[in-house]
Amino acid sequence: MTLETADLLAIAGIVLPLLLAVVGGTLAWLKSDIRDLRTETRAEIRAINARVDVLTQAIFASALARGSLVDTPETGTSPSASESQPTPTN
Repeated sequence: MTLETADLLAIAGIVLPLLLAVVGGTLAWLKSDIRDLRTETRAEIRAINARVDVLTQAIFASALARGSLVDTPETGTSPSASESQPTPTN
């Protein structure tokens, strides 16, 4: 073994563990960030789902309310012509 090879091995012995530590730390940091992004994404999806649920309930409630207002009473009388046809708008 020449002096040059021994020097290169010594340098590699010093540099490689440091390099592995840096790369390992970087990978751990990236993994943590990805986990945080997944958690944030799940929270955003839950919030969007909650908004969609509220909007759907509001639409159904509005449709039910309109349905009960539009239904004619069951008294046997027919609505007059002015009530059955919508008024034209300009």
